[in-house]
Order: sequence, then structure tokens, then C-alpha cells
Amino acid sequence: MLRLILLLCLSAMSASAFAFQTVRVTDRVYALVGDLGQRSPENLGHNMTSGFVIGDDGVVVIDTGGSYRDAEAIRAAIRKVTDKPIRWAVNTGGQDHRWLGNGYFRKLGVPIIASRAADKDMHNRTAEQVGRAKRLLGRQFQGTQAVYPTKTFARRYTLPVHGVKIELIYTGGGHTRGDIFVWLPRQKIVFTGDIVFVQRLLGLMPDTGFAWIKTFEYMRDRLRPTVVIPGHGHVTDMREATRDTYDYLIFLRNSARRALADGAFDPVEASQGLDQSRFSSLVHYDDLSLRSRNALNMAREVFAAHGQ
Repeated sequence: MLRLILLLCLSAMSASAFAFQTVRVTDRVYALVGDLGQRSPENLGHNMTSGFVIGDDGVVVIDTGGSYRDAEAIRAAIRKVTDKPIRWAVNTGGQDHRWLGNGYFRKLGVPIIASRAADKDMHNRTAEQVGRAKRLLGRQFQGTQAVYPTKTFARRYTLPVHGVKIELIYTGGGHTRGDIFVWLPRQKIVFTGDIVFVQRLLGLMPDTGFAWIKTFEYMRDRLRPTVVIPGHGHVTDMREATRDTYDYLIFLRNSARRALADGAFDPVEASQGLDQSRFSSLVHYDDLSLRSRNALNMAREVFAAHGQ
């Protein structure tokens, strides 16, 4: 896999001077690899990995970006590769950098699709997400409006694009409740959105840990991809995806279960003093509040599952 990553890096083309890097995965599949840090005016809110797929009759955008200007940069990156029309845009989840660029693509007449759970999440958290993005992006957020998907699906949907089969699969969510897989079965390539984090420490929201584990296991056991285009980090394989995402979630869950068995009084006690240094190589590991919050949120799920 290291050889593949090196080849991908060598073939990378800068689509924007500061927002992200365009990485050719195949002649039809491209990843847009963004910043591992926080949203900023420099990255236009593109602190994640997204991408696009080229069909015979047009392009499918995988995540529309964290702002109107990010969406403009995404379209510019696509135009450097192909002049085929953009036929669809997919929001892989309800996190701001997955969908706040929707307004730009809707002005182009592009239909936008997401899971019903993601659409609900977007509506529920619009004010929170827009407010935060405004603070972090400043002037670069100008022109951005909250525009919701034009089509939603419950569990599975196959995009009507010629020349490449693209399946959208919802199995219960990951980092956010509406996260989906964008699955290319013939190429064995999956865009995971926020179901997979590599190179950086993930963030665990309340009541999502158990579902996230099951969703990852669905990818591992049912899809069995050869190439993983994660929601954060570089293009990778299942080995690294498992190490940086699944292993961390399992570590948090098992640690909380042991603490409960050893007599921990409540989730707070169960999560305190947890040694997470096994994952110290990941970006944001030094954020103690993030590590503590992850441990506490998982411990709360474990205690609730045992009626505590």
C-alpha cells in the first residue's frame, strides 16, 4: 500500500493554492485531500477529504465542501481534469464541510442527494454549523447559504450515471448519524466520508460509538474495498483505516467495559485517566479535551447499554 500512496502523491495536482490537493486514484476516480487541521480562511473550510467520479455522461461530486468558495474550488479542480457536465452531487453526511457548498452546485442546476438521516442532521444543526463556519472562515464564508439536499434515500440508492456503478449505502452512520458509503463495486473503491479517519484522531459524538463500530464492520466484512478514500487523511487501504479508526473505537469501548466490570461508579470515573498513547502518532492527539470527550462519550454508551 505504501507504493500506492507514493504513486498517488506523485500524481497529485494542486487544484487550489490553499484549499486541497487533487489526487488521481484511477482515470475515473479522484480524491480531494484537504487540511488535517481546523477550518480556516486558507482552506475555505475544506479540512477533510472528498472527491469526484467521472462517468461516461458526466461527473459525480462527492461532498460539496465547507463553503461557497470551497465549492467553486472543487468545480475548478474538476474542470482541470474533464469538461464533462456535473450530473450529481452527494453529501456523505451532515457535517458542515460535506454540504455547505450545496448552494453553489444548486445554482448550476445540479441535484444533490444524501441519506434521510443526514438531511435530518443538517436541519437540526444548521445554526450551530453555520455559526461556527462563519467564525472560522471569516470573509471566505461570504456567499455561503444552507441549502439542503434535493433527494434523500433511506438505505440504498444507485446513482443513474452511465459507465460506472455508484452505490450509496447507509447502515447506521459513523461520526455523524447520516454518514454513508459511496461504493464503486467494480473498482472496489469506497468513499467513506466521516466513517473513516486516518492520520488524525477522530471525534466521537454522543450516542454514535456503537453504531460507528457496526458501520465500519459492514465495510470490512461486506464491501471489502481495495482502496479507501477516507473522510479525513490521504487515500489509503483497509489496514490503515482499521488502525486509525476501528481500533481506536474498539479501544475506547473495551476500556469502558473493563472499567465498568472493575466497579467504576459512573461514566466519568470510567473515562478518567485512560492511557490513549497507543494513538499518539495521530494529528490532534495532543488535544486533551478531544481525547477526554471521546472516552466519556463511549463510556456513557457502555453504561447505558448495561442499564447503568
